[in-house]
Amino acid sequence: MKSTPAEGLSAAPNPADLVRNLEHLPATAAVLPHLLRLLKSDSAALSEVIELIRVDSAITARTLQMGSSAYYNPRGTPCESVADAVHRVGFNEVYKLVSYAATAQLLMRALAPYALQPEDTWKRSVSCALAAEQLADHAGVNRNLAYTAGLLHGVGMIAIDAWMQKEGRELYFDSDELPLEATASEARLIGCTNAEVGAALLQLWEFPSAIVEPVRWQYEPARSRTEPTLACLLHVAKWLRDAAHLPEEQPLPTAPADWILQTLQLTSADLEIRLYQVRDAFLAAARLLDN
Repeated sequence: MKSTPAEGLSAAPNPADLVRNLEHLPATAAVLPHLLRLLKSDSAALSEVIELIRVDSAITARTLQMGSSAYYNPRGTPCESVADAVHRVGFNEVYKLVSYAATAQLLMRALAPYALQPEDTWKRSVSCALAAEQLADHAGVNRNLAYTAGLLHGVGMIAIDAWMQKEGRELYFDSDELPLEATASEARLIGCTNAEVGAALLQLWEFPSAIVEPVRWQYEPARSRTEPTLACLLHVAKWLRDAAHLPEEQPLPTAPADWILQTLQLTSADLEIRLYQVRDAFLAAARLLDN
């Protein structure tokens, strides 16, 4: 979405400048692009993955905690080392485990400008990640890339909230339904959208363009020149994110445009199946993270 001049600000912040000096934003998620590169390498050794996890004490502690959870450890034997946790969950699941660990502090926070409580921010992020993962195989894209784009799709809102706190500003955004959410209000009040800011932050953290670009164009996937399929996938994952948590008696949000579903080779029936899968996957994730 093209940003418009901000109301009430002498100069609208450039997204790259906005994220560059955020002191209160934990950067633990920045370990994920390095882990992605390792896991995509045919020559990567499990020992390299373990060493990458161990460089950050917060990620190490969370990885051990989750590796010891009943989800991965029905016998109740605690993990004594990162190696124990990684071997227990398996090479294919280690990315999901570490991504939860790396983003726990980042995602569990209240976002006053968006009227979101910590549990709301976490639920939206994890549900979108699980939805993107469900869609990845169908669309023929890498599961870890899709999962990460879903997990961090709202990181721009977190950065905007942190920037407001740093600048001593108190603004509140009006949020509409999907597909545009609060972007019109963001553009009007601060001159940029959470999608633009999120892309700038992920770029600063050296995430690959295959994640940065879908986040940038999550509201307007037709404008993505380099990652149109992943941008469409993220757009649909956000619909599944919202639909998965609606009460049964409440009507579903307006479905994504037909051309977006066709890009992903999805039908309305496929979307309904994915919806039930996301609900089940979220319940499993909630049990994991509650341990």
